[in-house]
Amino acid sequence: MFPKSTVASITGIGAMAGGIGSMIIQKVAGNLFTYAEGQGAAFHFLGFEGKPAGYFIMFCFCGLAYLIAWVIMKSLVPKYKPVVA
Repeated sequence: MFPKSTVASITGIGAMAGGIGSMIIQKVAGNLFTYAEGQGAAFHFLGFEGKPAGYFIMFCFCGLAYLIAWVIMKSLVPKYKPVVA
């Protein structure tokens, strides 16, 4: 889809975005688990209590992240054709 001369730059930008996203997700997950553990049985989500509720929230987010990324990719690039630089 991209010219050969830009593939490395595009890959680097994607890797950087993945690294930053990973850092943010880990920070959010850590805060969520700390909060869930502190609340104990008072923290509920879809029938789960405490730390398992935090894990369930993270698994739901990770499962939906792929679907959201696919929808965004399909909306931004509806037809694959070479990019002319």
